[in-house]
Amino acid sequence: MSTLVDILAMQSTDQDVFVTGVFDSARPHIFGGQLLAQALMAACKTVPTERVPHSLHAYFVAAGDSSKPVEIHVTRERDGRTFSARKMTVVQEGRLLMNALSSFQTPETGIEAQSETFPRTPAPGDSYELYPHPVCSDIQIVDTAPELQLAHPARSWSRVLPELKGDNFLQACAMTYVSDFYTGLVQFSEFPKDAMLTSIDHAIWFYRPFNLNNWHLMDWHGHSISSGRGHYSGNFYDDAGRMVASASQEMVVRHG
Repeated sequence: MSTLVDILAMQSTDQDVFVTGVFDSARPHIFGGQLLAQALMAACKTVPTERVPHSLHAYFVAAGDSSKPVEIHVTRERDGRTFSARKMTVVQEGRLLMNALSSFQTPETGIEAQSETFPRTPAPGDSYELYPHPVCSDIQIVDTAPELQLAHPARSWSRVLPELKGDNFLQACAMTYVSDFYTGLVQFSEFPKDAMLTSIDHAIWFYRPFNLNNWHLMDWHGHSISSGRGHYSGNFYDDAGRMVASASQEMVVRHG
């Protein structure tokens, strides 16, 4: 299996065009979180290092072949005094896989507040079940309620080992990758056990600096399943209780 640093490595073949590698995977299709993280990393390579990503919004158009590389074309939409905007188009052999937009900001000081409080959750420990990631070898996921025997825990701790040596770009891309690993829709009693799930879109917002080498709590909430689509969102907290990021996704939900 590959490391997260391996997955996020890419070559520049032209101005603002980047090509990824190919990684061993049991999946026939490229993991959506991988495309999201790679697209964000490509955008990061086109902005000043003092600016940090604060949001990414993406639509999945087609599934990618995990045995082939992808190309990421970055368009520099705007570079202002404080914010930079980038558009990322992900293609594979001329076929569109994903469209995405990301925004970057030069950090500043100001008002600090958060509405959500840190959920009452046991700290990660050896007594909880560890979920291996099917693609990336250095992501650890610990279920906070293994007795529920959910295929996708609604609340879990995650971290990346070994240490991510790099800047805020690498941390944000790692969080983006992890944010697509689970779904909050399993909280619904109507959620089919044989569910066929396909991501439609994904968004993530980064609120505060974080270090994903430390444990972070992922807390997911399902909002709706209707017309063959489900929507959920979740928050990410560091071990000090700060909400450092939020994510939201809509996906196709059908019986398999």
